Amino acid sequence: MSVDEMKGRLSSLQNELEVFVKDLKNLEKKYENGEIGEEEYEEKKNVIERSLVELMDRLSQMKFILGDS
Repeated sequence: MSVDEMKGRLSSLQNELEVFVKDLKNLEKKYENGEIGEEEYEEKKNVIERSLVELMDRLSQMKFILGDS
């Protein structure tokens, strides 16, 4: 993978991060508005949080490889 391809992938990962953060905020609003119950909220929140952790790990690795902090 070339440096340009890696920079493109980094940008893509950053966009994914924004989507997950928005999803989490939307989920919290639904829970606060009573649109979903606590069990569903916790299940979906855990899925999003796990995805966020994995994504942040990939972002950190890409930034390290590219020398970007």
